[in-house]
This record gives sequence, structure tokens and C-alpha cells, in this order.
Amino acid sequence: MYNTEPYKDFTLLVDGKAAFPEIISCIENARRSVYINIFIWRDDNIGRRMGEAVLKAANNGASVYISVDRYGVVLEKSEEARKSFFHKTQTVAERLKSKILSLGYPQNTPKGKFEDEESELYKSIISHPKITVSSHIFKADHSKYYIIDDSILFMGGINIEDKENGQDVRGVSYGDYMVKMVGSTYVDAFKAKLTRGEDLDNSYIFGINSKEPNFPVFEIEKKYLDLINSAKVRLHITMAYFSPLDNFVNAIVSAYKRGVDVSIVIPSQANYQDDTNKKTVKQLLKATNGGIRVYSSPRMLHTKLLATEEKITFGSANITKKAFNQLSELNLFVKNEECDFCKSVWDSIDHDIKESKRILSHKEIKYNRLYTLVEGQFI
Repeated sequence: MYNTEPYKDFTLLVDGKAAFPEIISCIENARRSVYINIFIWRDDNIGRRMGEAVLKAANNGASVYISVDRYGVVLEKSEEARKSFFHKTQTVAERLKSKILSLGYPQNTPKGKFEDEESELYKSIISHPKITVSSHIFKADHSKYYIIDDSILFMGGINIEDKENGQDVRGVSYGDYMVKMVGSTYVDAFKAKLTRGEDLDNSYIFGINSKEPNFPVFEIEKKYLDLINSAKVRLHITMAYFSPLDNFVNAIVSAYKRGVDVSIVIPSQANYQDDTNKKTVKQLLKATNGGIRVYSSPRMLHTKLLATEEKITFGSANITKKAFNQLSELNLFVKNEECDFCKSVWDSIDHDIKESKRILSHKEIKYNRLYTLVEGQFI
């Protein structure tokens, strides 16, 4: 019987279908403040629904601050609905980058011409005296989080877009995590980490990469490696975008060689850098003669998760050079306690493994070497 006391205020929200109703409900019921930091906010069904929630909160008297990274406009305009909720125009350089992405990954881009218009909802939000929107600054901030009334924190890897709430334009189902943390204690701890780098509770911490001029820190790569190197019994990795970085390949192979049960799940067909993902797991399988258990998920798992017998982490940080050295990122690290929250994470991991196909040999894996060379320059 699991003790419900550890992390009793934490709720794992698996996929957008679980996360968005919780987030929207909390925003709509906000009475004092709403803070949203997001990488991508598309002008699609869920994007507009989130906009309606924000407007309702403001109309009820809450002060709303929204930060949408300008970096995301290239992705917003190059795939899926190809419409951004806040970024209505692009520079020439941004338009060129979007075009290159559309050509490089045509499976993500629906046909036709898409006009990004300023809807009445958009205009109401932009002009509302209780709402402040920052959407013009290129921060390279890949993190996603919400703070409501300084007492509820949501964080994880889910952007505001329809594909996170169901399927993408390819008809592929998405998978990802958010966590809901209820209590001002967690919000205070979160702000302490973001502003001062201080960990207020050693039972959970927020791992961050921060490009803020007054507090630059890049700690997630080391925390990931420390977690892998400390594994004694089990190491599990679910990763959306997984680059073959030497230090990670070596650490994972070393874990296997010292007797750790290593399992890895990647999407069978990632929307981006699919060939790089396949190159990475091919190297790992070859180096361990198929000893590492590698699984190919039928879903586009946008998840970034590592778990051992001692710790669990998930959030926004992929295993890529850009995630470790160029982007602001945010992950939650918790002790792997006997509790409902940790059990829910492991249950989700087991579900992902069961629905996936195991790759038994590196010889099964094929990838485009040219694509990996090109992707390697950007990820």
C-alpha cells in the first residue's frame, strides 16, 4: 500500500487531454493573478480556448501576465495550424526559417495558404487593461509553466496547441506531462529557484537552465548525467529528441555494463530530428549488443523524462546540445518515494512501454545520414 503523504499536493497530468481542463479551470477561477510562460501558443481550438480562459480571469479582476517567446514563431508558422495566437507577423529571416522547416519536414505542414488574422478574442486580450502580453522578445526560453494566485503551479512540457490535445496533422497521437502543484510553498520555492538559484526543499527541486542576465545558470545537463551515473538498479529514459552526445552515450552504456536495467522509449516517427533519434539508439544498441531495451512508441511522445530507483525528473529539457547550452529549460526532480505521485509516473512509463514495439538489434534501425548531419548543426 502506497503512502500518500510524500508529494500529496502533486498531481501528474498525462497528455493535454488531462492537463488543459485543469489549467483552464484554474485560470478561469483565478481571483488575483495569472502568470503564463509558454514557448508555443497556436491560434487553434485549444489556443483560443486558453485565450477565453485568460480573458475571463481578467474580467473577474485577476491581473494576467503572458510571456510567449518570440523564438517559437518559426515553429508556429511552419507546421500544424500554421497560425500563432500572438505572433501575427514575421520578419524576413523568420519567414525564411519557417519555409526551410516546412520543406525539410513536409509531413508536419498542411497544404494551402494560411492567413493569420487578428481575431476579436486576440484584440480583446491585447487591449485589456488587466492583461500584459510580452511576445516580441527572443528569449530562447523553452520552458512552460503557469502560476495562478501565487498558490498553484503547473509545469512540464506541454505547449498550447491542438496536437498536444490529441493528434497532429499526420494523425499521430501525442504524449507528454504536466504536473500540478497546489500550495504557496511550492510557488515560493519555484520563485526562489528562478530568481536566486536556491533550493528550499531537498525532497524536490526545480532544475533550470536560465539565460537571465542577472542570473545565468545551465545545470540540467549535469543533473541528467548525475542521475544516470548514480543509477544502480534501473534507468528509464523517455525522450522526444535524443542526440548522440558522447557523454550521454558513454554514461548510459556504463550504466548497463555495471548491471543497471536500462530502458529507453522514443517516438517511432518524431515530428523533428527523427533520424537523429534513431542514430542515438542505434549506437546504444550496438554498444551493448542489444542489452539495452529500446522501444519505439506509436505515439509522438513529446516527453522528456528520466527515472531511476532513486529519482524521477521530467519537464522541458531534451537531450540535445541546444537544450543544454542555448535554451532556458525547466524540469522537476523528485525522490522516487513510495507514494501515489511517483506510482503514477511509473504506471505511465509502463503504459508507454507496453504499447511500444521493442527494437531488438541495431540492425533493425535505418536512418538518413544526411538528415542527421544537417540536424546536428541545429540541435
